Amino acid sequence: MSYRTLMTVPTLGRSNAPLMEATASLARRHDASILGLAGCRPIQCVCRDYAIPAGAFEEDRKQIERQVKNAELEFRNAMAGLNRGVDWTARTCLEPLAALVAEQAVAADLIVVPLDGGPDAVDETRQVDLCDLVMRAGRPVLLVPAAQPSGAFERVLVAWKDTREARRAIADALPILAKATALTVVAIEDGGDTAAARTSVARVQAWLGRHGIAAQTKVVPATQANGPQLAGISRETRADLIVAGAFAYSRQGRWILGGITSELLGGTQCALLSH
Repeated sequence: MSYRTLMTVPTLGRSNAPLMEATASLARRHDASILGLAGCRPIQCVCRDYAIPAGAFEEDRKQIERQVKNAELEFRNAMAGLNRGVDWTARTCLEPLAALVAEQAVAADLIVVPLDGGPDAVDETRQVDLCDLVMRAGRPVLLVPAAQPSGAFERVLVAWKDTREARRAIADALPILAKATALTVVAIEDGGDTAAARTSVARVQAWLGRHGIAAQTKVVPATQANGPQLAGISRETRADLIVAGAFAYSRQGRWILGGITSELLGGTQCALLSH
């Protein structure tokens, strides 16, 4: 019960130190290999509606070259001394970066990406659309915020709702849950059937126990929107990781997110999401 291969996806043009630290820590804890993937899109992909000076194309090419070189150096320095294999790939693509990462993710057990704290002013040439990635990947996605100190994940909170996505997420997180020192499975009950919610989390607790994982359970009534309430519970339990199913549906080419999914993708909490 372990991750054998991690894929880490730095954002070009900036420091990715917290992401690299968390990835390296996870690799050590799980004796995993690491695939580094740097993706970028040329400027013409996002500037179709107006003319671009010829010199801008050359400057963009040179910038990509510099940023890829710097990202690889940061990656290799962070992964120096790991026991297993370390590979690096840089790709320029025309399609959205989430599509590139999802295509490459077939070779990984877990995708580790930086959490930028919201969708505003996203650079589509350098930053992955995290919602799109979670929906496309078919692999669990670990979101690492800039403030994340390490990849130890000793205290874990599972946001439970008896759905396909939540079942997928908790199964995908088993290697991390097995090494946690404190694990809480919480259900926010907003339908009035507290007994059913308690039965559901008890089943999860028993299932984890058969994997040798001890967990506490918690059922709380909904007192506000689920996303902020979960964030409050995370603070109460001092969780350094939230595990949750990602809920979304597409409307006219845009993802409409569930409350907890939106909170985690736009927040500052380290989270593992599966869809």
